[in-house]
Amino acid sequence: MSDEEKKVESSSIEPRVSPDDIDIENDTLNHSANDALFSLKDDALTKKINLVNNAIDEIGFTPYHLKLFFLNGMGYWTDTQLTFLESSVRTFINYQFNYKFPVSNEMLAAGMLVGALFWGFSADLIGRKLAFNLSLILSGIFTILTGTMSSMASYCIFVFLSASAAGGNLVLDTCIFLEYLPHKNQWLLTFFAFFWGIGQVMAVGISFGFLPNNSCSGYDNCPSHENRGWRYVYYTNGAIVLFMSFLRLTVVNLKETPKFLVSNNRDIEAVESLQSIARKYNRPCSLTLEDLEALGPIKINDDYRNHIDVRGIFNLVKHHVTILFANTKMARSTALVLFSWMLLGISYPLYSSFLPQYLASRGADISAPDVHGVYRDALISNTVSMGGPIVAGALLYFFPIIGRRGVLCIGGVSSMAFLFGYTHVKTREQNVALSSISYLTIYIYYAVLYAYTPEVFPSAARATGNSLAIACTRLASVVVPLIAYYSNTASSVPIWICGAFVGVCGLIALLLPYEPSKHRVV
Repeated sequence: MSDEEKKVESSSIEPRVSPDDIDIENDTLNHSANDALFSLKDDALTKKINLVNNAIDEIGFTPYHLKLFFLNGMGYWTDTQLTFLESSVRTFINYQFNYKFPVSNEMLAAGMLVGALFWGFSADLIGRKLAFNLSLILSGIFTILTGTMSSMASYCIFVFLSASAAGGNLVLDTCIFLEYLPHKNQWLLTFFAFFWGIGQVMAVGISFGFLPNNSCSGYDNCPSHENRGWRYVYYTNGAIVLFMSFLRLTVVNLKETPKFLVSNNRDIEAVESLQSIARKYNRPCSLTLEDLEALGPIKINDDYRNHIDVRGIFNLVKHHVTILFANTKMARSTALVLFSWMLLGISYPLYSSFLPQYLASRGADISAPDVHGVYRDALISNTVSMGGPIVAGALLYFFPIIGRRGVLCIGGVSSMAFLFGYTHVKTREQNVALSSISYLTIYIYYAVLYAYTPEVFPSAARATGNSLAIACTRLASVVVPLIAYYSNTASSVPIWICGAFVGVCGLIALLLPYEPSKHRVV
């Protein structure tokens, strides 16, 4: 170690959070500049996380954070890109393999569900870094291979595998970025949904380029050599995902997040992780190993990590879940967040995936007359949707008094209003306009919910909480194809259901007990 590094490590500071700042017994906080969002039963962990937060705020926003912003955003990009990819080619897959039931959509939803649980739970067990690096690589490889399949069974298997690989991105990306982010910059989490918009525009745009001139027109005669458009779409999308995984490995040398390290008694690595960022970008970092060690060891996970076997892993996962319901207030927060994700998991896919069937029943004046026109209109609507996260971020930045919960309510209720209005569309122009504004407003809600969710889960179980939230929406989306298949999607009923569910989500936001914009996350 160099003399300069020794000097940084040997510097000392007084702990900035005293025991008087935290009322562990009553789960309340005295008002101070260093208030945390909530307290944990482990006194040492609460204080250590506050010291880590102080160090992160002291370092400030650096080029390292900017790299993480774009690289983590690529995970959002991949998630929605694969979702819209599958929905874009599904009709032509069914033509070729003579299927009418949306079995591939079910496999996509199941893969996303498995991926969210697997990568989310493992991230709290072994760390965030491995999952961050592996998920996109595997997803890109499996996506390319999906385009080579010659039967519905093999196609569905690789749809499941690619979705499983990508399914943890929404769990991990906000989690990793949040655990490095200074408090004053936490509003940037809302912009991650912007990458979600990019992903769906890419998927629809690539489909627009390949499908109209390289696809069958029906079930009667659809040989593979006349229906290669969907394969080209998979090859192109898979190559893009694989390139993004390469960027993740080369642009930034991701270190394990300091909050995960501290939560697992790896104080030396946590201090070195923060100090290395400070040294590289010439920023101050007063945190030392002595500051953390003076607070004692973390006990919240130790009893479970002493038995690393199948039963021990199960108990540790169960323990992480119990942390999310550690007291009445936290339990109410977790339950409302999970319920919001479940309602959204039904309403949004039902609207976006099966809207064309509703429009087709309204007549030629409303829906596009050919495949080319369908994808043109979809491309316009999905491009406009990218404005939702920008509006959400602007509201949080310029009107902080509204807070996360206020913007969630605005996004949910306004989406309900526009979706209800959508049932009265009379022309194609009105269709494109209402579709675009509906996507924009629902993305206001999505953007803030994606940011709010990891903020209200403690670092000791943040990935687990994220995975449960995403799993709720994935589980709900498994039901959507069944609803669409066995009900009349040509009627306006599904749109009324979507609007009502999103409106309820907006109202639930007012009942959420935590407002992260006013406190630092633990």
